Amino acid sequence: MAPTPGHRTIERSSRPAPTTGASRACDISDLKAPEDTGAGRFAAESWNMKGSRLELRDLVFGGVVTVDTAAGPKRVLKFSAAAVTIRDLKMAVPVGPQIQHIDGAPGSTSTLHGDRITMYVESLTGTLSGAEGIPLPPVLRLHLTPDTVPQWLYDTVGKLDLKLRLVLDEADIDQAGQTGGQLVIPGIHGYGTPR
Repeated sequence: MAPTPGHRTIERSSRPAPTTGASRACDISDLKAPEDTGAGRFAAESWNMKGSRLELRDLVFGGVVTVDTAAGPKRVLKFSAAAVTIRDLKMAVPVGPQIQHIDGAPGSTSTLHGDRITMYVESLTGTLSGAEGIPLPPVLRLHLTPDTVPQWLYDTVGKLDLKLRLVLDEADIDQAGQTGGQLVIPGIHGYGTPR
């Protein structure tokens, strides 16, 4: 990747990177984040979603955008997908003095499908266990933020015809918000805990 103003490439591992460049990360903290006016307004606090396996089908990375929240503008990563599946779903949503938890049945797979699903992500962590068309090392632990993404993912920005299929194990996502899609959670169980 050729360096451009406001864009630096950094090495995230103490060992040499594989020749594929799969483990190289791009520092995008200086990248302009245009406002996504179609997102609407989200809650002041982000919510968390975890799963033992997360699959994103026909994924398009939209880069870094700014969304409106009740606490003011927030810089996020934008991802769109045709379908999302999450095994062992656990969600935690801050509501007033409590955290509202929404869990799927153990071992179940929750699905999100329907209209184009757009996720506005503050942080995404997981072990990449599958990706179509991208050569990867055997184990690649990812941590994506609006300031740092892997080079191979950064290189897909603007290529709307390039739709990825990514599978992450032990996924942990903080989202400012989400639009589109209908979530089906088998064996749904909800409860609240104090903050």
